[in-house]
Amino acid sequence: MLPNYFPIQTETACKLKWSWSTIYLNSGTTASCHRASKSDIDTDNFHNFHNTETKLQARELMFDGKWPAGGCEYCQGIENSGGFSDRMLHNSIPGLHPSSLDSTTVDPAILEVYFNNTCNLSCLYCKPELSSSIDQENNKFGVFNKNGIILSPLSKKHIGELEPKFWQWMKDNFSKLQRFHFLGGEPFYQKQLNTLIDFIQDNANPNLELNLVTNLMISHDTLVKKIDEIKQLIIKRKIKRFDLTVSIDCWGPEQEYVRYGLDLNTWLENFTYLLDQKWIKLNINQAISVLTIKTMPELIVKLNEWNCKRPVGHFFSVVQPGPSYMRPNIFGPGVFDNDFENILKLMPSNTADEQRAVHAMSGIANEIKSNNINAVEINKLFTFLNEKDRRRQTNWRTTFPWLTEYENVV
Repeated sequence: MLPNYFPIQTETACKLKWSWSTIYLNSGTTASCHRASKSDIDTDNFHNFHNTETKLQARELMFDGKWPAGGCEYCQGIENSGGFSDRMLHNSIPGLHPSSLDSTTVDPAILEVYFNNTCNLSCLYCKPELSSSIDQENNKFGVFNKNGIILSPLSKKHIGELEPKFWQWMKDNFSKLQRFHFLGGEPFYQKQLNTLIDFIQDNANPNLELNLVTNLMISHDTLVKKIDEIKQLIIKRKIKRFDLTVSIDCWGPEQEYVRYGLDLNTWLENFTYLLDQKWIKLNINQAISVLTIKTMPELIVKLNEWNCKRPVGHFFSVVQPGPSYMRPNIFGPGVFDNDFENILKLMPSNTADEQRAVHAMSGIANEIKSNNINAVEINKLFTFLNEKDRRRQTNWRTTFPWLTEYENVV
């Protein structure tokens, strides 16, 4: 049987716009990928979350070979730099798109859900909508507003209103889904994971790929228990496949600073256990930021070691959307050139997936080089880090000594 690739072949068409819907139950919004701007969900018309006016307009533009605004600039920039973008990656994967593509109004094939913000980490590039720990910190220290940096507690939540409507949609449409992604916060800390497992027990979808995205900072016993419960779904043919996507950006003290609350020893104990669970499709996902690039080579070395034991998928992207001052292109060319040279040398290129990863990483490196230094954004970065150090009693200068020379630039 020939692979079923996404058939819309204009220069800008992206499968995600037709296939993928992300729902943020906590904020009452939806988007078609992590880069795209969000639309408000009509609470009286919840079932239409995949066909908001913003998504329909983006599909129309892509039909005409035009780039939509509101996030698609990320892939446009990567492609203009000769890189391999997220759009190109997803279009190269067969299947995982609606069966009918005759119009811009379609049902999602991939559903991704952020149930709430319950999370035990406070990653620097994250926000209170996705981390209760950040929200608690902002509540403790109050509103911070300086130099374009605003840190404030959440003001409005929708989950109590929308979650019942979501589960009703699931009862009516779950059998049509090809993939389901559970994100947080941290899924292993959320009661909705138990609800989802119970739901699948009663509403089998033997064609479904289930994916959880985790920071892996949970007790080992809890991890083993939940993994066994999900394994039973596979054994009983309630789902087809289970993917576990583990978030990790770099290695060493730099990673524990960026992903505040992370303990690499605990993380590694849990990940080592997962390496032995060959039935799981195991992936790592990196958020590339100004603070992670210089110790990314250490992570790539470990990834190569893990791949000697069993295949581990490698996914990554620059933090976008996300704080503009955390994006590495604010430093322009030169700062990360040697780091990316080392990274690319370490990345294997034996398989098609590995070659795509190398192409994508090269595109990110080239896009960074194509920018000029941005003193305004660098100044924001220092304002942000100084405030985080004050709150957390940390010290970015000792963790990232290379960064201190840029204080004089701004």
